[in-house]
Amino acid sequence: MKTILTAATALITGLFFSSSAIAEDAKPAEWLFVHTAETAEMTSATTLVMPVTRDIFAFTNRPNRMHGYMNAHEFVSLWDEGEGDTFKAAPPNAVLTWVDGGEMKEAEVLVTDAKVVDGTAVQYSVKLEAGDSPEGNIGSASFFLDGNPSFHEFVIHDNNVLPHK
Repeated sequence: MKTILTAATALITGLFFSSSAIAEDAKPAEWLFVHTAETAEMTSATTLVMPVTRDIFAFTNRPNRMHGYMNAHEFVSLWDEGEGDTFKAAPPNAVLTWVDGGEMKEAEVLVTDAKVVDGTAVQYSVKLEAGDSPEGNIGSASFFLDGNPSFHEFVIHDNNVLPHK
């Protein structure tokens, strides 16, 4: 009887750990995005304009560990209206960092919209949640945006991250 209990316990424990591993592997990729620029500008209390001198870097957390780049048009398409989840429906949180007089500053913001302007910059509509309030021209700007767990419909092609339609 003790042998049967031991075997049953081992079987149940094994099933628990294997189902946990399968659930972890099946977890959809959660994408994070980084937009950097030498300079950026707060044109109002709610508008941030960042030049696009290189593509936006996108990466996932464990267990997926994928990364690549998105051009500005692909990136702002995440705010488009349409079928399914978008950043328009569930605005991402973000942290903006910049250098001001040799001091590193940061602001936590909610990003409610984004669009490409003049083909050379992304204009973000933001709401300050916490931290420093950026004003005017800012240097060494980095914008870190969290993704929405439901945004897992991306494909990577030639190191480019493309929304899967």
